[in-house]
Amino acid sequence: MLRVQSDELRDKRRQRAEEAALKIPVLLIFPLAFCIFPAMFVVLLGPAAIRIFRDLSGAL
Repeated sequence: MLRVQSDELRDKRRQRAEEAALKIPVLLIFPLAFCIFPAMFVVLLGPAAIRIFRDLSGAL
């Protein structure tokens, strides 16, 4: 009887862990979208934007 109960509890714990693991990507979308991506765009596109503004201001 105790073995059956321990197997059931182990299965329930494993199912809860799998459900929590499936929720993680959804929870990570918001920090990525609002914190990491804007900073990455500034780092990657910032120098290009500065060069474009310099080139356009020099052409006028």
